[in-house]
Amino acid sequence: MNIEAVFNDIIADLQANKRPQIKLQQEDLEHLAKSWQEINQSEQWADLFKILCILDNTISLSPIFTTSILETLEKCRDSEILVLVLGAARKHIIDESHKRGERVQMNFLNGLKNLLQHKDPEVLEWTLRLIESLGSQAIILRPDVLAAKPGFMAVFNEHKKAAKQIIELLERKWQR
Repeated sequence: MNIEAVFNDIIADLQANKRPQIKLQQEDLEHLAKSWQEINQSEQWADLFKILCILDNTISLSPIFTTSILETLEKCRDSEILVLVLGAARKHIIDESHKRGERVQMNFLNGLKNLLQHKDPEVLEWTLRLIESLGSQAIILRPDVLAAKPGFMAVFNEHKKAAKQIIELLERKWQR
């Protein structure tokens, strides 16, 4: 698989106002997973952008990325990359688990718990969006979610405001 060529095809589709729907074969998924592992080793997070773009635009879901996602969420401090990794996590961990009819693994939930303390409000917002998409399993993170609720000044930052709204939505769900 030529990551650069697939990435360029996706960008061309997006520029042509087409929605890329890349179907990856198992060997393509394995190549992407191996490349991601190498990036986690080198910690050259900018190199991860093309892989994340491909994974965001594929219709092929795979749990093969779980380990790499968890490692990146733990090691990476780049907020932009973290938000993109959270997007990949939604698709390849949460959606894939739901598709198989299984619960999301606790090690992923623990990774989300750690991100609730991230200083960047955008990372907090997207972490909460993922937690909200967990369905009933989100209640496991209830104490941590409530502790992350932004205060009164949240109205002055769009991401803190969104985070506060998501937490309030979760609180209403949990009261039922």
